[in-house]
Amino acid sequence: MSQAPPPASGVVHDHAATFDDSAYLSGSDEKQSGSVPARRALFSRARTLGPVKKEYGDWPLLAMSLVTGLVDGACFTNYGMFVGMQTGNTVILGLSTAGLPENPHAWLTTLVSIVTFLIGAFLTFRTSALVTPSGPHTNRLWTTTLFLAQAALVLLSAALATPANLIPQNPADTDRYTPAPESVLANTKIVALIPPLAFQSGIQIATSRLLGFNELPVNVLTSTYCDLMGDLKLLATNNVKRNRRAASVVLLLIGAIVSGWLMRSSGGLESILWLSGGLKVLTAAAVFCFMPAEMERKIPK
Repeated sequence: MSQAPPPASGVVHDHAATFDDSAYLSGSDEKQSGSVPARRALFSRARTLGPVKKEYGDWPLLAMSLVTGLVDGACFTNYGMFVGMQTGNTVILGLSTAGLPENPHAWLTTLVSIVTFLIGAFLTFRTSALVTPSGPHTNRLWTTTLFLAQAALVLLSAALATPANLIPQNPADTDRYTPAPESVLANTKIVALIPPLAFQSGIQIATSRLLGFNELPVNVLTSTYCDLMGDLKLLATNNVKRNRRAASVVLLLIGAIVSGWLMRSSGGLESILWLSGGLKVLTAAAVFCFMPAEMERKIPK
């Protein structure tokens, strides 16, 4: 029986293959024969601008769930609003029309958060459509940039929160019975920290959608809880989506717990923001350095 001819393009995907693009692009005999070179260099153009394996996009998003717990926990403790969970902000904005809760600037902080969040998500979707029409996983550098942009905005907020008396915030090194000072919420300067944090939250959830992980919205858990209960294979041994959803819940909760204790520590708000920014930098670096590449292998003609 005759063997079926290879595809016309001469290219098939091989997820296990890795190779050095310097040999591939140099016009060597390897290219002529169609064999697969050994590996790609870390900073090679082909690797940097090449695709990554989309199925590995869940782990950086799970790291973002942890950061959401940290940042939203700190913002709610300090300012009675959120930068990622916009459902809560929408409710608070509605209550503020009746003077509830007793927060003189609740309408302003929540409105600023919602608007900048929307702008962040909008620009992320539109820019990604121009840079990577087939999705950010098709370009390692762009995928890395999405996480690095979030990191830069969180670090900007950390820098603003660090100088004494620049941005009002609850005092550090307190116990659970220490009341929050009313002067913090009464000061409109608190709005200065909100735009970069909400903007990066918009980038964050847009990234989860662009990478194709709708089960990891990273900013909220309402839909995650619902999807967990609606999963007919909830108790199955092998259920990847269930595992992702459950891990997202646990990590966001851990982030909120850590945020609460750091707020009580001597580090206060600034320590949470520096930690969160650092985690996002590490995530971006890990995406660039360790996220597996999607390879193609030449078939000899």
